[in-house]
Amino acid sequence: MIPGAAEYGVDVTIDERAVDDLLAATPADVDPAPALSFARNVFVPLTTACRYTCTYCTYFDPPGEAELMSPEAVRAVLETGADAGCTEALFTFGDDPDARYERIHAQLDEWGHGSMHDYLREMCELALDVGLLPHSNPGDLTREEMATLAPVNASMGVMLETTADVDAHAGPREKSPGQRLATIRAAGELGVPFTTGILVGIGEDWADRAESLLAIRELHERDGHVQEVIVQPVVENERWRGGSPSRGALRRAVAMARVALPEAVSVQVPPNLAPVRKVLDCGVDDLGGVSPVTDDHINPDYAWPALEDLEAIADEAGIPLRERLPVHERFLPSIFGAGGGGDGREGGEDGGREWLAPPIERAITADDAAGARYRAVLDSRASGASAD
Repeated sequence: MIPGAAEYGVDVTIDERAVDDLLAATPADVDPAPALSFARNVFVPLTTACRYTCTYCTYFDPPGEAELMSPEAVRAVLETGADAGCTEALFTFGDDPDARYERIHAQLDEWGHGSMHDYLREMCELALDVGLLPHSNPGDLTREEMATLAPVNASMGVMLETTADVDAHAGPREKSPGQRLATIRAAGELGVPFTTGILVGIGEDWADRAESLLAIRELHERDGHVQEVIVQPVVENERWRGGSPSRGALRRAVAMARVALPEAVSVQVPPNLAPVRKVLDCGVDDLGGVSPVTDDHINPDYAWPALEDLEAIADEAGIPLRERLPVHERFLPSIFGAGGGGDGREGGEDGGREWLAPPIERAITADDAAGARYRAVLDSRASGASAD
């Protein structure tokens, strides 16, 4: 039984035979992807406050030290990203920061916001005004919180990390796999294109990794909303000295993800955290969001590669590199002409389900510089052009 699943009403059933079958998967069972994709983003860490204290994470600051980015500071970062040709505003913060940090709660109240999620919605609206498509990764969300944010996000995400009960998540504010799965389920019910993934090397075993991938697959099969799954190795930092997975272990984990997931779901490996060149033949087809102007604030010790480095990785593999938007093409209506499902649903299997919120569609079709930038990315993908 997945920890916390019953508490959060998550009815995911993992078949033991499916776990055994996936454990048998190896890199020899998958083919290299025909192309690599990435999104050009700007990273906006609204606050480093978090109710969790995971032992591998350097993102959170203790109460009294965490700050909340002001609207003015957010606008400055967004404008820098738009000027640099980015299309995605990646918003992050720790889980429910205003629930534990009195200073953050007081600042939100002073600015007229009842919660961190209300503030995030306003910042997503600001991003659209500035000329960027929001992709929010704010941790665990209730269905109501996600419904508040969905209309102003092109896509959203949260890392499942693992379905296992691991010591790295333990403590007085223990992270619950069941709650993470409930967040992924809510995204599907609300029609939000979604990114999730597993974290490799935090104390889980191989059966846990297989179970985690199968849980993601089951939730995706219900609603078709998972656009990509990240296979991310834990890395050494000032709080984690437990080592990173070996190259062989990472290759096997990536191959398992490719075998477990439908072909339409991308498999991503972060290029600043993993030896991407050594795992491309295991089915990796996406490098995630990479920023030309901001740091990876979740992993500050590991700089983003330059876009030229991504091109070199793709060139060495003999495959094209293509820029994408934060929402993958198969969720776009056919009016965009970039491989959308025609009705906004992959394969048209849902009788016309709409995936793109009206504010996002208006932004992409707008007769302005931002709209032209979004459509240029779609046009380059439709024509098969490489990023430059």
